[in-house]
Amino acid sequence: MQMKSAFVLLPAIIAALLVATWVPQASQAQFRSSYGGRQLPPARPGGGGGRQAAAAGPAGVYPQALFNGKVVRWVADQMPLKVFVSRGSSIDGFMDPELGVPRTNVDGKQRWPQLVAEIIENGQINNLPVSEGFVEPHYEAALQGINLWKGFEREGLFQYVLTNDPSEADIYVFWTHHFVNKLGLGLFANDIRGYTSKEIFDYKLVLQGKQPLFQPVVILLRTTNQQGNPMSNEKMRASAGHEFGHALGIDQHSTNPYDLMSVYYGRGVVSNNDAATIRYIYKHQPDYIP
Repeated sequence: MQMKSAFVLLPAIIAALLVATWVPQASQAQFRSSYGGRQLPPARPGGGGGRQAAAAGPAGVYPQALFNGKVVRWVADQMPLKVFVSRGSSIDGFMDPELGVPRTNVDGKQRWPQLVAEIIENGQINNLPVSEGFVEPHYEAALQGINLWKGFEREGLFQYVLTNDPSEADIYVFWTHHFVNKLGLGLFANDIRGYTSKEIFDYKLVLQGKQPLFQPVVILLRTTNQQGNPMSNEKMRASAGHEFGHALGIDQHSTNPYDLMSVYYGRGVVSNNDAATIRYIYKHQPDYIP
């Protein structure tokens, strides 16, 4: 296996986390049912690389799964999670007026949840163009990748369902031909197949009755390989499974190349380490929730 060069020091796939602004309420927090009509507050960056090393967990649990040593996961009141996988829809057409590049540039990934919330609120979600390079088998491959985690439902860790109604989802999957940075430069050189962006909220504040303004978790999957050809179904399945692992709460990447949650996607299936890690996360009280 060849090691990556130059750009390579950045993780090939990055899960961007934000800790969002709180709006106090008198009653207990209600988990969101839609994003329509919500005020979209500015978010406070919560990471995206260079976080503090987490304390090592039990054997098989990679510490990079934690956020600054803290557990991030969904809770029972949010279940079942609703996942909307678009059939090739691209959100790249929404431009940053200052930079003149797509708002989906990877340097601005912390703002993707706000972008998608705006798209939903403005009723544009059903009128998005299909990403160049998308082919119908990509959709099925993405579903297969997401369902790599389905077996853990039998253990009572979490529940998720697919939805065809984009107005009700918690997690969204969109597509891009390739990723660009804040300068509009295409990131072609390396095997960057996807990114996940989500906001997180202090769970203790939720229990105290404070109401966060929830925003969607956003996954972008690349439709093409390094040669510009449609991504293979096998690689698409692995990348979708990897990104969904981030959406479930795994923060950064395992350093073991045989794990699905490494930057090399392992063998494209959930490894024993991946399984131990997701169990560890969901069997501990969360410090933050998406």
